[in-house]
Amino acid sequence: STRFSLSTINDKYMHLTNVSVQKTAPDYNPEKGCKWQMQQLRRYLTAKHGREVVETLFKEMDNIFVRSLQSVHKVIINDKHCFELYGYDILLDQNLKPW
Repeated sequence: STRFSLSTINDKYMHLTNVSVQKTAPDYNPEKGCKWQMQQLRRYLTAKHGREVVETLFKEMDNIFVRSLQSVHKVIINDKHCFELYGYDILLDQNLKPW
């Protein structure tokens, strides 16, 4: 992963954080990587912004997950022979507001 800079806008390793792109970079380090477990993210954010701010952030993210699923609950397949797995991409702004 390369540090962000607008001066090299065409550098795909800098501006695309997808692991399938990042792992082809010549200096890719899987130990450093660009994927974190939620616990790792929570620890990092707590150290940087404090426990209360991070608790609020995670409650807001939980609300996003629940409300989005509630909005489509009528069309979700309810079959005991299968399941669906949902994933979310959440962006955080400079104030830790989730989008």
